[in-house]
Amino acid sequence: MTLKERSPRSSTGAPGLPLVGSLAVIGLLLLYQASFPGIGPLWVLPALLVFFVLGVVWFVRLAAALFNPASRPGVGRNLLRWAAPPLIGILVLTLPAVGELKKSRFALSAESFQTVARSAVAGSADWKMGTGTLGLFDVSWAARHGNTVRFALAGGGDDIHQQGVIWSPHGEPPLPEEGGYEPDVEHYYGPWYLWRENF
Repeated sequence: MTLKERSPRSSTGAPGLPLVGSLAVIGLLLLYQASFPGIGPLWVLPALLVFFVLGVVWFVRLAAALFNPASRPGVGRNLLRWAAPPLIGILVLTLPAVGELKKSRFALSAESFQTVARSAVAGSADWKMGTGTLGLFDVSWAARHGNTVRFALAGGGDDIHQQGVIWSPHGEPPLPEEGGYEPDVEHYYGPWYLWRENF
């Protein structure tokens, strides 16, 4: 009995778990960050770069497989594996562009934020909040200013400037100047505004 020699694995074979899995994990991280109101942290840039490089690896392998007559039939047989990376890429690029990703995540958390905000404006003694979790967000701190409450969201911003949301049911919130600067504020939806340090 003779043993069959194993043919060397081709570098133009269909994408396997390492490539597809890496794209999926990085894609999920990017979508998670894209659901954060305001500007994302600095780690998004290297993650996008790795995502792009993996996409180039997929494209080069696909081109090599298509131009090699011997491996061309394998593309048709493994169409799902070949199609997975571009599908992941399309989802990562289009879902944040729609804009509903951010609002959906915050909408699921808005009731928790509003409960704390109403308690603060009502003058409740137990509203004060340091680091904690509200809905699907980690909060660094919350501060009341008149009839508004400002929340600093942990894990957001560019690791230099803080940012978060303001509950202001009576229109654009008046904010105190802090250290000679006034935060950037823009309407988000309903009684909610986004704020970001500006210095």
